Amino acid sequence: MVKVTDSTYRLPTIEALSSFGVFESGATLPMRVWGVDRETGERGQYVVKYKNQSRMIGSASSFEFLGAWMAQEIGLNAAEPVAINISENFVSTLSGRDGFKAASQSIGLNFGSKYVAGVTQIPPTGFTLTNEQIEQAKQLFVLDLFMQNTDRGHVKPNVGLHQDDLFVYDHELAFSFLRLLSFARSKTPWILDPADSELYKKHFFYRYLKGQEEDFSEQVNELTKLNDDFWRCVNQHMPVDFKVDELTKIKDYLLPFLNHLSEFAASIHKTMTS
Repeated sequence: MVKVTDSTYRLPTIEALSSFGVFESGATLPMRVWGVDRETGERGQYVVKYKNQSRMIGSASSFEFLGAWMAQEIGLNAAEPVAINISENFVSTLSGRDGFKAASQSIGLNFGSKYVAGVTQIPPTGFTLTNEQIEQAKQLFVLDLFMQNTDRGHVKPNVGLHQDDLFVYDHELAFSFLRLLSFARSKTPWILDPADSELYKKHFFYRYLKGQEEDFSEQVNELTKLNDDFWRCVNQHMPVDFKVDELTKIKDYLLPFLNHLSEFAASIHKTMTS
């Protein structure tokens, strides 16, 4: 998978052509669409999350792009982001159908991703991860602690299985530290404390990883890839419509992490083994 920092990276802009269904289970009611890449002319299937739908209003679309790019950068199999243009012509094809109102309120660019068929849910109980999936779960757990994503819990995991790999999606509620006033944010977020217990104890993979003598150093060190060069590429490829002020706040809050990764790894290990 091409990463945002690769010299060949290009964020596709997709023109939505027609719909082939709405995901009824998603809080944002994402829609599956046929679309065409404006640059290459290639047609494909995509998922669009309408920017004026519940939970996507404001900066959520920007968080979706950023979260997906972060996940891909550190080697996770994440939904590949695209920008999807919703036109009046597309909206007219939905008249009388599910999603018409959401689409009509979201003319212009929206966050989307390439549709991947065959993604299955991880059973809530009785499922055993392979050794490789354990490593992927550790990487995802570390990423979610890093970006303070509160939306990967037991009820709504936002992670599935595609073939033998974990498949990661949905980051509109990540970066939860932004929901605190600046003076209330932790000055040492790389040190987990009891106040963070709601973040990690509710994580989907907490029960798989808790109590094992797992060393998270390798996964934590992957975060070094989310450096200044990564952020330069984010600024380069983020669509102008989604270049919100919160991106700078996220960058300024997370970059200092990279100087404290050993402390972060030790803190995770202590939390998960004590």
